[in-house]
Amino acid sequence: MRDQILKLLHKIPFQPFSVDVAADVAYSIPTPDHVFVAKHFLFIEDDPGLVDVIPYAHIRRISFASASQTA
Repeated sequence: MRDQILKLLHKIPFQPFSVDVAADVAYSIPTPDHVFVAKHFLFIEDDPGLVDVIPYAHIRRISFASASQTA
C-alpha cells in the first residue's frame, strides 16, 4: 500500500484521492503537500493543521472522485 500511495503522490498531473480505512471513514488527499509517507504510517494533514496518523495495515482501499462528483 505504501508504494502505491507514493506512486500516486508523485504522479503528474496529480489526481486527488481518498484513503479509506472503514466503510464510513475516508481521508481526503487533495494535494501531495498534505501527506508525509513514513515507513509504517501515513501522516495526513488537513487544512486547519490537524494531523491523522494511519498505519498502512488499516487502509482498506484508495478511491478517486468520479467525474460526476467533481463537476
